[in-house]
Amino acid sequence: MNLPLMDIVPRMRRMISDSAALVPATLVSALGGVVEGLALAALLPAVSSLASGEPVWGMGLGGWLWVLAALAALSFGVNYWQNTRTYGVALDFLRSIHRLIGDQVSRQPLGWFARPLAGRLSRMVSTELMQAGEIYAHMFGPLVSRVCSAVVVVVAAWLWNPLLGLALTVSAPVFVVITLVSTAVLRRGRSLHDPQEVNLADRIVEYAQCQAALRSCGQSEGFAPLEDALEGTYRAKTRAQWIETAGMALSGVVTQGVVVVLIAVTGSLAVAGTLAPVPALAFIGLALRFTSTLTTITEGAMALESRRPLLDAIDEVLTAEPLPEPDEPGVLPAPGSIELEDVTFAYSPDGECVLDRVSLTVPAGSMVALVGPSGSGKTTIARLVSRFHDADSGSVKVGGLPVTEQTAEQLMGQLSMVFQDVYLFDDTLEANVAVGRPDATAEEIRRAADLAGVTEIAERLPDGWTSRVGEGGRALSGGERQRVAIARALLKRSQIVLLDEATSALDVENEANIVAAVEQLRRQATVLIIAHRLDTIAAADQIVAIDDSGGVEAQGTHEELLAAGGTYARFWERLHQAEGWQLAPAGPRERTDG
Repeated sequence: MNLPLMDIVPRMRRMISDSAALVPATLVSALGGVVEGLALAALLPAVSSLASGEPVWGMGLGGWLWVLAALAALSFGVNYWQNTRTYGVALDFLRSIHRLIGDQVSRQPLGWFARPLAGRLSRMVSTELMQAGEIYAHMFGPLVSRVCSAVVVVVAAWLWNPLLGLALTVSAPVFVVITLVSTAVLRRGRSLHDPQEVNLADRIVEYAQCQAALRSCGQSEGFAPLEDALEGTYRAKTRAQWIETAGMALSGVVTQGVVVVLIAVTGSLAVAGTLAPVPALAFIGLALRFTSTLTTITEGAMALESRRPLLDAIDEVLTAEPLPEPDEPGVLPAPGSIELEDVTFAYSPDGECVLDRVSLTVPAGSMVALVGPSGSGKTTIARLVSRFHDADSGSVKVGGLPVTEQTAEQLMGQLSMVFQDVYLFDDTLEANVAVGRPDATAEEIRRAADLAGVTEIAERLPDGWTSRVGEGGRALSGGERQRVAIARALLKRSQIVLLDEATSALDVENEANIVAAVEQLRRQATVLIIAHRLDTIAAADQIVAIDDSGGVEAQGTHEELLAAGGTYARFWERLHQAEGWQLAPAGPRERTDG
């Protein structure tokens, strides 16, 4: 078990633009604690001087009252200074965390976004942001202050009376143990219900998204996965509540026990004559304040522990390691070309190999089609070319230079990507096309849109080109979103275009728009296409057949691969038969007697 401050401080430093500002804020908080501790310690000689009428440590009652007044004024000033410092750090956090997360996210490879991050990132920079800011404004500084105050009181007790100092010193480790146990119990309770809450949130989203399927099956009134998640969350929450309640009860019992012991020790010393009655009463008050401070420290540590998931989530993003890249763009010896040489890749170190020693070449200005069964690794090849991930072994070259020797900006500048899942921004239709090249003229945008069939979409929308497409493009169909993505690629005029199932969501009537757009793309760029449509495959300059094991079985023209037989020939025959299917009219029913 770790004390919360030990691993939280380095994380806090990473989350503000000026990490050095945390040091003076911490020092001012410590100074405030020292002043508070001195004020508490000064009560002992002041009360003793009041009781005896004699000077204590060279000062009478009047002198100690002036000391208390000076410490009160100093405490006011230091506390004000502390608040301005800690609030300044908190405001720095609120100002800079969006930029820090945004900068870090922008440096991550595209494969990093394959995880379900949208909801987490959204909560992280919105609803959870103020909760994280409270750590700087209301938790960290006061916790440091209370710790320093407790240390000063212990030192003063030793100077006043070694036996009383010993009593306070012995009580301090008890509260350290309470803090460790309390935070461990809180962490244990959270580990029980957090996964169940995440699962419940996923099931709620799933239930909302699959209403069409549920209703078509007559299952809209009940959804077993959601009901199971609700029940699991209830059980986990109940169990966690009992565990956390037990931890808090234990903390309360131990705290009261320490108070009773300190009062008993002080009373024994007073009865034995070692300590005068009035100073003994003063020390009992000091001991109560001391234990109250230690209790506040424990509560502060638990409060920090309760914010740990927020810090963990933010820190996971801030410490994510981007793929290494050079500081300067490299020289491209073969612009527009793609080459994979003995590439092997698995999505996890102990996962199944997706690509096995794949080698293929896409010359500049050509169109190469990847074909093969589902799960053979066709999309993975496109992702390695665009450096979603790095290959486990082998070399992936774009423009004749390994992608690992190019900056992300240089690599992305050569590529346009149209993948199966197209995302459109909640903006106008024209703005979504213009993403391909923001400085394009209106005429260039319209020309690209015409080639991809987007103009027909604009004519049907109520506000034409200024119609908003909704978040993710939900106002458009899947095929319409893909046409917008192809229009982006046409507008960008990049050297290489990656098309992954670009016609998968289009009907036959509108596929002509995409075929024409692909023909235009191949005249202006190298095209690597993953397609299951006959016309697209047959028109390719080269076809690469990928087998079930993730290796290249054959490579050549359409005629060469058909003549060679094998997997591609069988694949082509099945596609040809499937595209020839049609619904036959039903014949007259036969009459049966009986």
